[in-house]
Formats: sequence, C-alpha cells, structure tokens
Amino acid sequence: MKILDHKQVRYCNLVKRQQETVEYLPGLIFNNKLFIKDKSFPIKEKKEAQDYGKMQFLENKGEKEYLLLEDITGFTIWTENKQVEVWQHQAKNDASIIKDVEKIVKKMRGPQGLEIKDRRYRLKLYNSCFVGSEFVNWLIENLSISSEQSIKIGQILIDKKIIHHVHDKHDFENDYLFYRFYIDE
Repeated sequence: MKILDHKQVRYCNLVKRQQETVEYLPGLIFNNKLFIKDKSFPIKEKKEAQDYGKMQFLENKGEKEYLLLEDITGFTIWTENKQVEVWQHQAKNDASIIKDVEKIVKKMRGPQGLEIKDRRYRLKLYNSCFVGSEFVNWLIENLSISSEQSIKIGQILIDKKIIHHVHDKHDFENDYLFYRFYIDE
C-alpha cells in the first residue's frame, strides 16, 4: 500500500460495464493503473486507515494495489480495479459550468457538502466560512473535474456575488483562504 498526497494522482471518471448495465464511478489514475474509491476515514483516523489498507492488501494476497490518499479532509483508500475503464466524455466547457452553478451550490451546501463552519486565524474568529483549497478538493472529488475548472467555478461564484473572500481582498484561489456564502452573512 502506498501513502500519497492528492496532488500525486489524477482524478477521472470511470465506467464499469456489466452485461447490460453501465456504472459510472469516481476514480483516479496512478502509475497508469485505474483505482476506485473503497473507504474514507476522518483526518484523525490515520492509523485506522493504514490498518484497513494493509488488511485489504493482505486479504487479496497482493493481487490488487491499494493507495492511501491523504488530503485536508482525511484519508481515502483506493483499490486498483482492472474491470473499469476511463469514461471518454467531453470535458464540461465554461458555458455548461455556468448553467450548473445553482445545482453545484445546492450540493455544496447539502448534508454531504462542503464543510462550512466557524474558523480561527491569528486569534480572529470567522463565522460560517470554508477554505478555498477544501472547496477545490470537494469539487474534484464530487464532480470529477479538474482543479483549473474548480478554480473557475469559485471565481464564477464570486463574480455572481454568491461567495466572497471574508475580507474581500482576494479573487478565488486554491489556497488556505477563507470564503463565505453571502447567504450566511
């Protein structure tokens, strides 16, 4: 099992074809191999995630490769899968992204959405905000789009006055900067 940072892999959409059904899955590519998501763990459960990955590897007698992917939200075990293929589709262009903004915002603010909470920075409390880099990672994992497209979506949300930097000093950036939905003001 390899422990990797999310920047070392490439996210993609995968398709699994079985008889007459087709299943679409979020996936990733590492060393020209395809991986599907197995299980996620919170950031404080690193040891449990490592143990789970080792156990899966041993149970499969090393026939599959396992990755432990670390990002700011936690750890995810990804399993090599030889029965899937990369879904060949046209990347969403900016026009279709703009049309989907309302759906994206609704999903981000939903139960499985972006973590919006009170945060501290240099002894100052910022209410109901999220981190720019967490926003990008959430979009990559949940919509299987690139980080460049995620940053464009963030900037579109700023331009449409849906979100803003907590001090209104930055455009949208994939960084540890706090942003807030205007609705949460």
